Amino acid sequence: LGCVQTGYLAIETHRDRPGIVRLVLSTEAPDPAPAAHADRRLRYVARFNDREAALMHTHEILRRRLIDLDTHLYRVPPERAIAAVESLDLKHRRIYLDSEFSDESRSAIASLTERLRSRRRAWATLFQTLGYIGIGILLFNMFFLSFP
Repeated sequence: LGCVQTGYLAIETHRDRPGIVRLVLSTEAPDPAPAAHADRRLRYVARFNDREAALMHTHEILRRRLIDLDTHLYRVPPERAIAAVESLDLKHRRIYLDSEFSDESRSAIASLTERLRSRRRAWATLFQTLGYIGIGILLFNMFFLSFP
């Protein structure tokens, strides 16, 4: 079994690659202050009790938009990537959100986050219901079809 490691999951963008985000894992909190003339920009940082699980679950949400697995590049707007991280059921705390996001972008993050959570709850409810139906069929077979 692997060891659970606390750490940070960050989302960064690159000036020359609009519409593409990079997920970055680190053990230390990244410095959100933009360097002078920096091409990369940190857009979001969250602290997780299990950073590897956070990356894995975020990848699961964004997998259809994957560009490069090794560098964790995804073709997705930063707001959607942030919503994917925020919607995780893992214990985490937002450390940083880029102050240059407009109010419209912030509300888009909130609504996308809620939509992702609702979708996950709906799937969980569906599978739970299917499980109960399966148990009901087994019990029906056991009590009514098994005995002469």
